[in-house]
Amino acid sequence: MDDVKMIHSITEPTRFRILRLLFEHHYCVRALAKKLDISESAVSQHMRILRECGIVHGEKMGYQVHYRIERERLTRLFDGMAERLCAYPKGGKVTEQCTCEFMPECLCRGKRA
Repeated sequence: MDDVKMIHSITEPTRFRILRLLFEHHYCVRALAKKLDISESAVSQHMRILRECGIVHGEKMGYQVHYRIERERLTRLFDGMAERLCAYPKGGKVTEQCTCEFMPECLCRGKRA
């Protein structure tokens, strides 16, 4: 899964709320639905997306599946994204002056674009 899809998956407001709850405790779909005041089917759909991302893991406990955060996976995911975001292109250098093709219009030349 690419970074954009992954970020979208975890920043969708309901999924983000689910993740915050799962950081505190493991929960089944029914408990999450009650805590979030949404339907169990809606929670199930969100959990499917989070499972596909590898961010949560379900474990059968009695008749229910309880979900937990895959903390190591989440850490690796964010570390990898940070590495890709901070990587410089091959041969690229950081300079104090603007060297892009839009330099005459660039804010670093003191003009407003």
